[in-house]
Amino acid sequence: MSEGFFHPGQLQIPGITSDEICAAMVRILPRTVLILDVAKTPEQARNQARNESLPDGSECWYRFFTSDDVAKVNDPEFAMGMVRHEFARAVKSGLQFPVTVPLDGGGSGFSITPGGHVLTNYHLVTAEIANYGREGGVIDREVPCRSLRAQVAYRTDAGHWQWRNATALWLVSNPPESRAISQDGNGQSQLREDTALLRVDPPPSAFLRLSERSVAVSEPLWMAGFPLRSARKSESLESVGYTDADGTLRISCGSALDVNPEGYFASDVDGSMGNSGSPVLDASGRVVGMFSRASGNGPRNAFEYGHMSRINVSAKLAADGLHLASLLPSN
Repeated sequence: MSEGFFHPGQLQIPGITSDEICAAMVRILPRTVLILDVAKTPEQARNQARNESLPDGSECWYRFFTSDDVAKVNDPEFAMGMVRHEFARAVKSGLQFPVTVPLDGGGSGFSITPGGHVLTNYHLVTAEIANYGREGGVIDREVPCRSLRAQVAYRTDAGHWQWRNATALWLVSNPPESRAISQDGNGQSQLREDTALLRVDPPPSAFLRLSERSVAVSEPLWMAGFPLRSARKSESLESVGYTDADGTLRISCGSALDVNPEGYFASDVDGSMGNSGSPVLDASGRVVGMFSRASGNGPRNAFEYGHMSRINVSAKLAADGLHLASLLPSN
């Protein structure tokens, strides 16, 4: 099944209990401010877009839209992306442009040691990397995160899992920007070694074990994360048997589609915004990769329909690139 965001009680990952997966998962919350405006042409909109890292550790994203975009704000597919979602809300609220709004977003991470080391995506921590001048890559040197927040799981008296703010968060290791993001020479970038290591306090009460083996094409895979929303129709949700993504922990499953020997693999495991940094697990309950990005026409296929290719960083590439061997518990 390659469509569906299921609650942990609905879909079991083999080799690991629902309690273990809940306890190990960490919600990653970057702080990003959007400055949105309307440009005269699509070319101007593209050329004026930029990101700035602020001294407090947050990021400011300048994004521009067109009059054609204004006409699309009631289209669920158009308004699915995180920035477009905020633009559509601003238009429908009658706000005057330019407008400054917080970005309603976030991502996922997961504990890999008893001491609270958390694996997540490079693209979720770029503001912290920029503010500390770590673009050249830094291994095993902790710095306190200035604006990035994390939430760790705890069990309520009623036995339910909830997430609350961590008391402290550190950036530990990150690859060089040149390895994390590749440039095509035409001003377009693509995420590659999209990994980073954090440490959180208090440490999660469980951790996931990494497997450095290569994924095989067609093998079954599972993913856990915090998808924020989709544009799927109620009939589709009902027919498959799940409720729409809402930022709570969800499990999805599918299979490997293709394996790249450089340390990446594609799968059709369902995901959406908020799944960045999600662990991808095999049938033994070990992490074989981490979700990075969707490929192809993401808004239409990934968010509305599912059933599309998603690119994952292999656990081996993450472990090698971040020098995790000395940290990881013995298997």
